[in-house]
Amino acid sequence: MRTFAASLLLALVPLSAAAWGEKGHLMINRMAIDAASSKLPEFMTSAREQIIYNAYEPDRWREEGRASVMNTVQAADHFFDSEYWGAISTIEPDRYSFMEKLAAKKIELVKVGYLPYAIVENYQKLVNAFRFWRTAKTPVDRESARANAVYVAGVMGHYVGDGSQPMHMSIQYNGWLDTTPNPKNYTKDRGLHGRYEAAYVNAAIDIAAVRPRVQPPHRLTNVWNSIKEYLTQTFAELEPMYELEKAGEFNPQQPRPKGTDFIANELGRAGSILGNLWYTAWLDSGEPVPGQSAKE
Repeated sequence: MRTFAASLLLALVPLSAAAWGEKGHLMINRMAIDAASSKLPEFMTSAREQIIYNAYEPDRWREEGRASVMNTVQAADHFFDSEYWGAISTIEPDRYSFMEKLAAKKIELVKVGYLPYAIVENYQKLVNAFRFWRTAKTPVDRESARANAVYVAGVMGHYVGDGSQPMHMSIQYNGWLDTTPNPKNYTKDRGLHGRYEAAYVNAAIDIAAVRPRVQPPHRLTNVWNSIKEYLTQTFAELEPMYELEKAGEFNPQQPRPKGTDFIANELGRAGSILGNLWYTAWLDSGEPVPGQSAKE
């Protein structure tokens, strides 16, 4: 049964469905660290290039091929097909509670995707790495915690970036499905995903145009709710994206202002919330562990 489920998952998630391509993912981490560095520990600024490099790391894992265990186990962390579940605001706060609800609804576990959990779980790993850096008792321990924080921060940026791509929040992830109603006659082009997030970004998106859209970081009062709100906004932009495509806005050979502006806004949103998450993780790491008394 598990082998069947893994095979089904790989059939559903093509290796090419990687939000934003390398250029977009690196751009998001680059803009986030530039905007947030003054509010983060100095070692994050010193590791700027590693943080940027690790933005693309989860998609590098996919290059081991469809049969690799690593690709199988993490493929669903790149998307969340909202239509199978319903309102993003109602998803459970932990992965396994969510999976139990899916099973109770008789929804195939591999179909929905787990992107919200990839973001929040990596956020909590980053809090933990920052905390151990703060409390390290030896130089070796501190250096190891620093390396962990740099790696996790970069990888988390990948999933945050995936979360700003509307097609990563929907079953309509690569042209409108033949099996669902299509009253507005949206494209069924099965090359749309790569054309939108990679070819168009490579041809038309300049970091100088995106950078002003990245906001300085602020502390999130509720990380889980902020992640859900971020993903809800992305899903709401699915049909506007398809409308722009219908108007010819995502042709890499002939870039047009509305399409370019739309993608620049998505990349800017990703850079902004990523900075917020890094900054909030740093602040949270300096506070007592929730539910743990000072004597523990």
